[in-house]
Parts: sequence; structure tokens; C-alpha cells
Amino acid sequence: MEGFVSGNKDLPFEPIVVGGRSLADRLAQRTHPLVNATVDLVHRDVTFYRLLPDEALRNDVTTIVRRNLELFISMLRTGADLAPELLADISESARQRAQELVPLSEVLRAYHLAAGLWWETISEWAVPEDGVALARTGRLLNAYTAASTSAVLAGYGSDHATQTDEDSARRSLFVALSTGVDVDRVSDEVGIRLARLYWVVALHVERNDDESSTEVDTAVAERRKVRHLQRELDQVGRDKALGVLGSSGGAVLIPIVESEPAEGNWASSPQYLSLCRRLGDLEKVIGASTVAAVHVAAPTAIPAAVTQAREVLNVARKYGRTSGVVRLEDLAVEYQLTRFSAALPILADVLLPLESDSAVLETLESFIDSGFDRAATARQLHVHPNTVVYRLRKASSLTGLDLSSPKDLVQVTMALGARRAIGMEADSSQT
Repeated sequence: MEGFVSGNKDLPFEPIVVGGRSLADRLAQRTHPLVNATVDLVHRDVTFYRLLPDEALRNDVTTIVRRNLELFISMLRTGADLAPELLADISESARQRAQELVPLSEVLRAYHLAAGLWWETISEWAVPEDGVALARTGRLLNAYTAASTSAVLAGYGSDHATQTDEDSARRSLFVALSTGVDVDRVSDEVGIRLARLYWVVALHVERNDDESSTEVDTAVAERRKVRHLQRELDQVGRDKALGVLGSSGGAVLIPIVESEPAEGNWASSPQYLSLCRRLGDLEKVIGASTVAAVHVAAPTAIPAAVTQAREVLNVARKYGRTSGVVRLEDLAVEYQLTRFSAALPILADVLLPLESDSAVLETLESFIDSGFDRAATARQLHVHPNTVVYRLRKASSLTGLDLSSPKDLVQVTMALGARRAIGMEADSSQT
């Protein structure tokens, strides 16, 4: 045990002195700058940490670095091993990193870089007479590193979410395919063979109950949802899915390993029907509504396919879709109406008289979205069917369009599409 001098258990631990001062006190007094230097080093030298937002660095990473330094200082004061309960914060932090899909190797590298920086700092304070003190410090630093590594492994293992370099490789290939940059080179470097075709999936996920609860840490709930989402999509893609996901969704490329379907004839294939069922099952697993836009593309066509899938997803959501799977073919008219042109403002102005009566405008939108079904509109808006009839008559009066006329129904439908397209354009310009 390091807690006693020269193996004599009757003698208390002798404080370690480096450079003529207590090492524990010296580190404690330098905690703030040393923590900042450690965070800067990790951010600079560990790839994944460079991708973290500033808020995550300021909060999560800085907090756990400070806690680790405090634990090492406590070992320098007592010479005792760290009790399991003292390592709980490290395990919990590691568990959260696992939920965020941070590769385990990256987390361990961050811990080892921290220990290396602390040793360099201590060595700079030492004088020639401090050889024995440095040897004792080195043994304690090794003990701390072993304990913290075990705690990190426990944190990853507790959620069975251990990450490997394969996760980084798949993420790199997704970026290459979705941008069309250096695809063959990246494929060779990461050792993942390109598929002949990919399911291109753009996915939106609503908030679940945990994320909305005031009793649950929102960040933890989001990370947990992402982890479940990643696992399910990995199962769909037989552990070969490529993508970038967040709590609100993302984009995924799923290799098509069978000889069918063909690139231009996939909508009626059994594989597509199976994919729709699997994507529909996501809602049960993560407890939130999901809507997905799907396309099929060869590797060279993926950048355009990803863009199109995201656009179709945006159109689907703008037109009230909250769940299910859609293709461009399902929303061809709506998609075309959202392509900006000089005619859009003219069409949108048809509904301008309704802006003074939000209830009438809402009813007209619901009526069109429901396929001109008055009863369905009443159910959706929770109003009496006669109220729907009254509001539609008022819409006809204000716009001068006869909603019983097929020709005018086409015009008002196009007007609503134009109005939504302009809204989408405004939303995108603000982001």
C-alpha cells in the first residue's frame, strides 16, 4: 500500500514534497490554470473533442477534468487508493460519452493526455534532490491512471455501448459519400467496401416524454434517444449503416447488399416494404414520432440524393406529416410547389384575405390536407362539422373562390402550396 512509509503500516503517509513545497498544495493552488491547459490539450489533440460545441467543452469536459485532478490530489495527500464511490463521477461521465457515441479510444486518449500533462508540470517543479519524491508521485499517478481507466471502462460497459474505431470509420465514409469528396480514398483508408446501392434516409424525430419531462435531465434523455436510434438503424443496416444522427434525427446511408432492388425500380420491392416496416418500428423503440424520406442511389449519386431526401422530408413536415415514410413520388406536386419561382408570391396572395381570420385559414389548410374531407377536418380541429362548413363558406367569400368547384379547388391547393413554399424559404434564410 502507498498509504504508509517503507511498508510500515504503523507509520502515517508522509506528504510528498517537490521543489520544497507540498505537491498536493501546489497542484491545488494551480487547479484552475491546469484544468484549462488540460482541456485545451484534449481539444487540440483528440479528434472527436474538436467536434464538440464550445458549451460542451466549458461544462462537461471541464467539470470532469477538474474532478479527476481533485481525485489525484487527494491521492497525493493520503497515499490511499481511490474508493469505488469516488470514481462514480468518472463512470457517469464515460456513460454519457458512450451515449453520445464518442469512441472509447478517444476518451481513454483524453485521460492519458491529461495524466501526461500533469506529470510534465510536476517534473518542471522538481529539483535534483526530488528523485524519491518523483518516484512516489509516479507510482500514485500510475495508480490513478489505472483506476480512472477502469472507471471509464465501467461507464461504457454499463450501457453496453462500447465504441470502436469502426464508428469513426463509418462516420468518415458517410461524410465522404454525402459530399462526394475522396470517396474511393476514404473507403480504402477505413477498410469499408462500397455497396452498389444505398438506401438514403433523411429522418426527423420528435421529442419524447423523457426529453419533455422536468424530472429528467434533457441532455441525458437526448443522448439516450440517439443511442437507441443508432442501435436500431444499425440493426436495419446489419451493422453497416453510415450516418450522422442527433436527437432530432439526421441522415443515414444503409447499404443494399442484395442483388435487388434495381436503382430505378425499388418502390414496390419487398426490400423497400421491409425498410418501411423497420423505420416505422423506430417510434416504438424511442417513444417519439418519426418521419423519414427515402431514396436509392449509387455511391456517385449520393450527394444529390441526400439533398433531395432532406428537401422531401422538409416538404413532408411542412404539409403536416408527423410519422411514416415518404418518397418524392408521394409528394411530387407539393415538392414542385415548393420550388421557388416568380409565380409563387402571386399564388400565395390568393389566401391573403384569410390572414385576418386565423381560424378560417387553419380550417382551410386542414380541409386541403385531409383530401377535402369535412368530417376528417372537424375531427382534427375538434370542432363540430357545421363549424367546418361555416368556415369554408367564409373562406370562399373572402377569396372569391368556389370550394365546390374542381378548378377553384386546384387553385386554392396551389395557393396553399405556394404559401408554404414561401414560409420554407423564409425559415431556411434564418438558419
